[in-house]
Amino acid sequence: METQPPLIIESGKNCPVSGIWKTIGPLTTTITVNEKSPMPNYCGVKVLWTLLYHC
Repeated sequence: METQPPLIIESGKNCPVSGIWKTIGPLTTTITVNEKSPMPNYCGVKVLWTLLYHC
């Protein structure tokens, strides 16, 4: 069974798939984002988001 590389996207870019996303870094949070919605900043800062669960 092959594993997929993690899906990572930067704040401000459009979300490629609906799901639950988590920030990468020392301060983390999780959010639900719909496909084609812009990925938000976290605490006013651009961050990288990684997909936890595809919905």
